Amino acid sequence: MNQTPLKYVIFFTVLVALTVYFIMLNAASFRFHTVRDDFMDWHFANNPTSATWIGIHDYDGRLPDISAKGREKERVQLFEVKEKLEAIDGKSLNDNDRIDRQILLDMIESSFFNMDELQSFSWNPLEYLWGLGYAYESLLAYDFAPVEERAENLSRRFLATSEYLAHAQENLVEFPKPHLETAVKQAKGLAGMFDSSIPEMAEKLKDDFRKNFEHNAGLAKQALEEFITFLESHQDDESFRDFRIGRQLYNKKLFHTLKEGVSAPEVLERAERHLRVVQNEMFALAEPIYAEWFGETPATNSHENKLKMTRRVLDKIAEDHAPRDQVVEAARETIAELEQFIRDNDLLTLDDSKPLEIRETPEYQRGVSGASLQSPGPLENNLPTFYNVSPIPEDWTDEQANSFLEEYNTISMKILSIHEALPGHYVQLYYANRHPSLVRASFGSGVMIEGWAHYTEDMMVNAGLGGGDPQYSLVEKKWKLRGIANAIIDQKIHAERMTEQKALDLMINETFQEESEANGKWRRAQLTSTQLATYFTGYILFLELLEDYKQQEGDDFVLKKFHEELLSYGSIPIRYIREMMINE
Repeated sequence: MNQTPLKYVIFFTVLVALTVYFIMLNAASFRFHTVRDDFMDWHFANNPTSATWIGIHDYDGRLPDISAKGREKERVQLFEVKEKLEAIDGKSLNDNDRIDRQILLDMIESSFFNMDELQSFSWNPLEYLWGLGYAYESLLAYDFAPVEERAENLSRRFLATSEYLAHAQENLVEFPKPHLETAVKQAKGLAGMFDSSIPEMAEKLKDDFRKNFEHNAGLAKQALEEFITFLESHQDDESFRDFRIGRQLYNKKLFHTLKEGVSAPEVLERAERHLRVVQNEMFALAEPIYAEWFGETPATNSHENKLKMTRRVLDKIAEDHAPRDQVVEAARETIAELEQFIRDNDLLTLDDSKPLEIRETPEYQRGVSGASLQSPGPLENNLPTFYNVSPIPEDWTDEQANSFLEEYNTISMKILSIHEALPGHYVQLYYANRHPSLVRASFGSGVMIEGWAHYTEDMMVNAGLGGGDPQYSLVEKKWKLRGIANAIIDQKIHAERMTEQKALDLMINETFQEESEANGKWRRAQLTSTQLATYFTGYILFLELLEDYKQQEGDDFVLKKFHEELLSYGSIPIRYIREMMINE
């Protein structure tokens, strides 16, 4: 009787054992991929404007359901997904899946916080205007499909506008005054699209289709005008909601915003400590410049005198600036120099296939920040990235305009373009778009995004931008102080009831900001909370990562390698980038 040799028995036993092992090993990954993919499908259907940006165009004719019933459906869906994700052991997943799982869980907790505690849907009209404005612009400004196809979907969004804004009115039960005032201005700016970019699209359409498009656009414009009337009717309310969210909500919201395990008290303590460090660095830079330019030894026997000395030097630097009507062009002129500097110093590999367009900020986005970066999604190929720069408002006095121009003088405008474009947001976001995870693209870390942009200001000057001219270092450190001041006033305004005068005093007298910049930042701090803390927090975390990476790599350290590896992981919290890069 034939017997199976023992070696074959052992072989098949091992093979079966290995098969079972790998099945068990991959089971968690399979479950996660199923939960993740099902959720992302739901997310894009529920957030059609986000889907359009990503490059998923199945929902281009829709607007999101912002009704109370829509929120309850979202709550149920998020709770179910949360349970499924928590049932999967994160330790059994590979690094990419483990991080994406945690990003989803963090996003869900943040959503519950907003629904149940912050409830900004009930008092912030800007959320609805930003959402509607981008729903329009994503189909107007990006040529990802033939104009007829985009116009057909935009026409459907026009038809959905009346219901969308009706739900917004139902949701809004009170208003902070700054939000209401800004919303009225932004809504009127959004209405201006119906007299400019929308007619431009209509001109490209055939007659019958054009008539239907223009009819639906008229309905949307009417709905928007009614919403403006609704907003204006509340401008004379006897009382307004406090724009400050308070200590308890601030601490919780900062936790959800940062996602870095850093507490609000820690952020404030570190910011106030760094304020003095950077001031002293600026004093040391300003003193020899002052003596050379003004022919006298400056008084440096007190903190106040050092501030005056530095302010006088910065005022002299600020005299070199663009004319009032050339702010956007001044930003455009910085790009070639920055791009060449990055290449010459081998700081990063740039991608020439990603077009960058410098333009005026769309009116519906104005009133919060002076510049921004608007990039296409990861599934779109070779669509432009918009570097938005707000022109000086026509109703500003010459004094206001000059204050703005001095803040964004010739050197400062280069720092702005470093932050927004090269190698800041523009470069970081096209690197991020290379990562295959739509989770990371949809729920990116603001701390990573703003921290990288803020870090690059310092990095570029340290690499030699300006040819070693100390004026560049002085202006860059002023920008560093701006990030520090952002973190301080953000927390003190919302959690400690800092007054406008004290905030302006810190920004103008201690961090050398011009009045126009300080006034604009006061307005921004009223309209937002916790976002202003992301610049400083992210910058510090990147500096710490850089130092630890240098120590780990030793003589093999290469700055370009550091930059390209950290950017390769997408817009994820810096603590996860640290896990991937530092052997601890």
